[in-house]
Amino acid sequence: MTARTTTLRNPVTINLNHLAIGDTYQVTTEEGHTAIGEYLGIEVAYGDWMMILRNPDGSETILLEQLADVQDMAA
Repeated sequence: MTARTTTLRNPVTINLNHLAIGDTYQVTTEEGHTAIGEYLGIEVAYGDWMMILRNPDGSETILLEQLADVQDMAA
């Protein structure tokens, strides 16, 4: 029997369970895009897991696999 191997995951995805709906976060993608907004949750569309942030311009979805950093903006 062969041992099951685990895939390496982006450490940011491991910490997403600690995000609080309604709190404001700044997220940065691997490409350098930065977004700040109120965290509304996670949506899955066509197999793509995305974080939803609401800001004054509307809402924005960011692919979880592209996240490089997530910071809580609470004072």
